[in-house]
Amino acid sequence: MQFEDIYRLEVVNALEHDNDLDFKDIGDKYLQKGICPSCGERTLYIARKQPYQLKCNRLNQCQHEEKTRERYSHLFENLSERFPRTELNPNATADAYLQRNRGFDISKMKGWYEQARRQMLDGQWADTVRFPLCNGYWERIIDATMVAANGGDKAGIKYKMSYKAGGWMPPGMVIEKGDNVYIVEGIFHAIALHLAGYKVIASISANNFPWNVIEANKGNKVRWIIALDDDKAGHLVIPKYRRQLHAMDELAWVALAGKDRDWDDVYRDGQLDDVFMQEASYQGRLFVAPTPSKRAYLLHLKKPLNFFLLEFGNRLYTAKVDTDEINKELNKDQENGAVTKTREELFDKYCDIKQVANCVPHFEYIQRDALSGDQQFFFQFNFPNPAQNCKEPLAPNSIGNPRSFAQSLLERTPGGNFEGGEKVLAMLRSRWLDNALTVRALPFVGYDAASKTYCYQTFGYHKGREYLANSHGYLEVGKTGLKTSLSSLALTRGTDFDPHWFSDFVEVNGLNGLAALSWWTATLFTQQIRSKQESWLFLELTGDAGAGKSSLLRFLWRLLGRANYEGMKPNATGASAIGLTRALSQVSNLPVVLIESDSTIVDAQGRETTSQYNWEDWKMLYDQNANIRTVGVKSSSNDTDSLIFLAALCISQNASVKGSEAILTRIAHMHCTRAGHTPARKVIATRLNALPVEELAGYLRRCLEQEASWLEHYFAAFAQYEAKLQANPAIQHQRIVQCHAQLMAAAKATQALFPGWGDQLLDQLFKHVENRAIDRQQRVSSEDPTAARFWQIYHYLNEKVITITDQEGGREVTQETLNHSSDRSLIAINIEHFHNACRLAGQEVIHATQLQRALPKSSSHTYVETRKVRSVIEKRPLNCWIFRKGGKE
Repeated sequence: MQFEDIYRLEVVNALEHDNDLDFKDIGDKYLQKGICPSCGERTLYIARKQPYQLKCNRLNQCQHEEKTRERYSHLFENLSERFPRTELNPNATADAYLQRNRGFDISKMKGWYEQARRQMLDGQWADTVRFPLCNGYWERIIDATMVAANGGDKAGIKYKMSYKAGGWMPPGMVIEKGDNVYIVEGIFHAIALHLAGYKVIASISANNFPWNVIEANKGNKVRWIIALDDDKAGHLVIPKYRRQLHAMDELAWVALAGKDRDWDDVYRDGQLDDVFMQEASYQGRLFVAPTPSKRAYLLHLKKPLNFFLLEFGNRLYTAKVDTDEINKELNKDQENGAVTKTREELFDKYCDIKQVANCVPHFEYIQRDALSGDQQFFFQFNFPNPAQNCKEPLAPNSIGNPRSFAQSLLERTPGGNFEGGEKVLAMLRSRWLDNALTVRALPFVGYDAASKTYCYQTFGYHKGREYLANSHGYLEVGKTGLKTSLSSLALTRGTDFDPHWFSDFVEVNGLNGLAALSWWTATLFTQQIRSKQESWLFLELTGDAGAGKSSLLRFLWRLLGRANYEGMKPNATGASAIGLTRALSQVSNLPVVLIESDSTIVDAQGRETTSQYNWEDWKMLYDQNANIRTVGVKSSSNDTDSLIFLAALCISQNASVKGSEAILTRIAHMHCTRAGHTPARKVIATRLNALPVEELAGYLRRCLEQEASWLEHYFAAFAQYEAKLQANPAIQHQRIVQCHAQLMAAAKATQALFPGWGDQLLDQLFKHVENRAIDRQQRVSSEDPTAARFWQIYHYLNEKVITITDQEGGREVTQETLNHSSDRSLIAINIEHFHNACRLAGQEVIHATQLQRALPKSSSHTYVETRKVRSVIEKRPLNCWIFRKGGKE
């Protein structure tokens, strides 16, 4: 009743006030018409009297289920704060734990336990619930936060005590002649069985067995029911303990609760009764069946089929039963009044058992590519020799016919063989594909907008909650499965976040480092930001050799769990066109860093020419749903697939990006120098760079835990910083304002993650970012250096003063020698003519490639187009660059 009251009062109250579920129909019996977290429809409901599990009534389309105990975990956690011990009740926290988390009626457990304290690995002290055990005690840590502080260890025993050959029994329980006594592992398992009306002993560990208790009751015809955990450890020791009990001439049975639940889970769900115990005993008999024939007989008793499949010893068999002959002989015995053979003996006589596979193929899930729709069927193949066990994906046609399946086993497993026919495979296929789980395979690492889940190889996050990949390799988020099919980019799951490195980071990297850290953190939420603001800025890091930008990038990558990585070269020496496209599309809500794209060439005359990567090709990556590449689908239709950019772009090189106004205004530029480098700072930098990725990668987990809070801070701060930058008359371009406001909003949101990041430091960063915005405005407003030099040479060479003598007399006239246009408002320049004039006049010959990049961005004279014009100088058509005289209005 106490356990039910917790649900009836507190959980129902939480349901009624849950804005995310927003129940519209709150009645006396049900809460209905809530928003399903999975499908988003108003189809969620829950019973008021048994508010244990939320369900969606779209049984065919959704099937969403969620335990309220997990949704409102705060009602069952941090009990030391909510229910602290008092003088009147020194066991208050332990009482709350046993009632809320275990569902026990503590009125029946008076004097069994006490509340105590235990020191954790990190030095903290945690509240525990303690039970006397043998010559000491066993205790369970109450709060989940303290379990984490203890390295995940939930329980422990008194130092130097021993419970070997002993165990724990409920106080007052007496074992009498002919009793059934269950032997379980944990004390809570034992309490659950005892409260359900069964006699029980807790062995504390699978490696221990209560031989002392058994010896004390030897010969009393007690039936010892081995009910250890239904897991790998339990399966290894159960047959051994059973043989030892039989060797002592004791009665020994086995009972298994099931792989998904322990005995106390069954008790908490209200199902621990005689019906369940009979099924558990049946499962135990199946587990210890000595032969395939015995196992077949037990299966036949439960479900009398003439033909069925069975597993034994990790081999697959078929059983063909002649039930007509069995019934004939049984009927004869009834007519004669004498039993000549038992049903089991007749079953052995008329049952034909054949091996059809030397392993057991366990179907796990269908993996479906989220973009292409291609499918794979994942199997776990278990062999009699565990060293041969393997997990392999098979193509759909591999299970289409017996020959294909047998061939796939030979090709994909270490010695697997299948000898069954179409009938056997059809039975297997029906079993495998009946309500099969389909796991969406993402062709990238990171954020999946469809499910709002961050998915990495070994872990993921959904709405701030962490999910670890299960034994099958995918994340179970609600009723859906999710995994990444990308194996080339793996992120390490770090330990819990510790910001102790922050002061060293600021000391070494300064305000540029803080800006980079803010942008880097924001990349984890790029899609959420773009969905509202339609864009996300590019970050550019430049610097002198040895300024520290490479060390900064490597450190930032370690914060996300990627060690020994800086970025990739986008030019031909670093990546092919396809390789670069894949690199841009293989991550989502993560940064993509392109490095060393510029190259310097020294010509024969000793002049240096810096050749830059053409960043104009990627300026669309700034926008939401930017299309990287479109490819055709292999089909008879005109369908295409588009690779969408879901990440954020960082550019790192020595020279600053040169380009059009369109690309420059999309960039926030930070320049690193060697100023301030000292031997003392070198020591700090060495200490910072020595931190392992496992320690730093906890930052990723912390950021994703704070997803909702970070985004809330970001959007609240953006409007504030946008207004500040717009108020600065030196910044006129709205895109420059937006980009630098985004960067500062990211800094404000990231500040909350670091206790050592004060408001004074944030103000300094704003002034720095504001100055970078002003610099960017000045750069956009000024002429490109190459274009400026071109026009300087052009105006010097273009005008030639000649003397004309006619009937009006002699006079000086200025003629244009390079402008081929007849329209006085235009300038038409032939590049070859211009270069020849430069050579004849001894002027610098600017390479044509540099001019092709610089002139379209000219602000001295506005570029119009490149086309043929009839030259007024040479009186013939020439290919010319056309400009309108004067700059942009």
